[in-house]
Amino acid sequence: MRRNRFIVWQRFFLLTPVLLLLLLAFALPLLNIAPEAFGGHAAERFLRIFASPVYRTVIWTTVRISLEATAITLVVSFPLAWLLSRATGIKGLLLGLLVLVPFLTSVLVRTFAWLAILGQRGLVNATLLKMGLISEPLPLLFSEPAVVLALVHSSIPMMVFALVSVLRRVDGRILLAAHTLGANSLRAWIGILVPLAIRGIQSGVIIIFLFTMASFIAPAFLGNQRQQMLAQVIQSEIETGADWAFAAALGITLAVTATIIVVGFSMIARYLSRWQRPGTLPPSVPQQQAEQVDTALLRRPAAPPKSHLRTPALVRFGARFVQPAYLGAISVFILLPLVVLIPVSFSSADVLIFPPPGYSMRWFEKILGSQEWLAAALTSLRIGAATCVLSLVLAILTVLGFGRHFRFQGAAEALVLSPVTVPSVVFALGAYLTFARVGLVDTETGIIIAHTVLIFPVVYLVASATYSSIDPWLSLAAASLGANPWRIFRTVTFPLLLPGLAVGALLAMLLSFDESVASIFLSNLSVKTLPRKLWEGIRFNTSPESAAVSAMLLGVTCVVVIAGMAVVLGRRKNLPLTLQSAPEPLP
Repeated sequence: MRRNRFIVWQRFFLLTPVLLLLLLAFALPLLNIAPEAFGGHAAERFLRIFASPVYRTVIWTTVRISLEATAITLVVSFPLAWLLSRATGIKGLLLGLLVLVPFLTSVLVRTFAWLAILGQRGLVNATLLKMGLISEPLPLLFSEPAVVLALVHSSIPMMVFALVSVLRRVDGRILLAAHTLGANSLRAWIGILVPLAIRGIQSGVIIIFLFTMASFIAPAFLGNQRQQMLAQVIQSEIETGADWAFAAALGITLAVTATIIVVGFSMIARYLSRWQRPGTLPPSVPQQQAEQVDTALLRRPAAPPKSHLRTPALVRFGARFVQPAYLGAISVFILLPLVVLIPVSFSSADVLIFPPPGYSMRWFEKILGSQEWLAAALTSLRIGAATCVLSLVLAILTVLGFGRHFRFQGAAEALVLSPVTVPSVVFALGAYLTFARVGLVDTETGIIIAHTVLIFPVVYLVASATYSSIDPWLSLAAASLGANPWRIFRTVTFPLLLPGLAVGALLAMLLSFDESVASIFLSNLSVKTLPRKLWEGIRFNTSPESAAVSAMLLGVTCVVVIAGMAVVLGRRKNLPLTLQSAPEPLP
């Protein structure tokens, strides 16, 4: 009894810092939006939103673009997720890098690359003009297709990650069985694979929809006034300081609209996956009728499938090139914006032109000689380092607090991961309104707190996965030899947890450098982070200077990703065989 009480108090002390962070820096800012929005003259504010055709158009445009981007992302990403879930060796490593590198590259960088691709003097128009297919440049920029294209490009990695975890649990022999029974590939995918992956589809669709609903960078750079989205309007209201209460009302509108549509997604997914929940027969099927089902059909010999005999030779020949063609197309789509940045950053022109008329190092020299860019980089480095340390400490405390057997672990993990499920612009709005009252706006401390709230869940997932792979017999053996909990953690748990923490630290640094929404909302004059400086540079100056900064950030990302993968591969290579196959301890 005394030991159980000690364990409860131990978990309480370990989880208290995380609870305080989520309560004071996440829940309180979200709750602070409502009083601001529903304060004096609340009816006039919401009437202004829903009665005005301008704001109704903005709401409908936001929902339409988000649905379009989500649907396209799902269709494009599902085959890639399936191939990644089945790939091994070098192919699996290359596909993983194909998804991971863009995911860890700044959204600002990826969006800026589309300016060099879709601009009037960009890659697409230059190629079409050179081929003689057009006589003058096409107006590809500042349109809804450009916004959707950029959102899909940014969303593919997140959708793939959501689908892969579910598709890996699907037995590949199921599709083989479907083919032997005469189903073609399309019917097998739609009738078998998609229903089995419905949970992953649900998670991916919700994540992408919330991400696109909260996006304001892509519509700000690539859209026009007719493609304004709610998050873009909220950011504009906050930046100009015109009306905080109205910005809060817009935030409430965005959150409620997203919640209603997400609930609709969940209801559809629950209906489609109802057959996956075994239980009693529906009331429409009497029990006696179910018991009297004729099973003689199961004993009849199955006729050999004839679908392959009816398949034309041309179709079978073309099917062999479907997978290579798809991989080639999706690889070009994912990597092209990142590859284009490299020659553009060395351009000798004063504006974005592809291909560049000449090559020069002057943009890199200008950046490295600019005190503003260097100051912004050092600010982001300090904020990233502090965020990294705080996220690692909180992740370790949370993992140890949950332990291996925690009664309410499902609900507790949902609470820890809740910052990921809230549109980032809504949290940034609440953080701005709350931090402004205590003097944390436009300070490094305020940005560090906001970054920690958003990044800590990702680091916790990495640390938790590493902790669950550690052999529990080692801690029990150390305890049986007289080691106290602190010594067990210092000599056994922490060294084995270190590779996962190293990967988590790399992710925290990269995500802090990439965190654009909170940085743009919470920084202005006194504190300028690299995303904030890059945001201003792209908005007010489309010279190759921003491309040079983006290329440098891309290079840092690639180095960090390679270093992280080297740590993981080294960890697997050095893992003793006895630890890989160790049995679970007895309860």
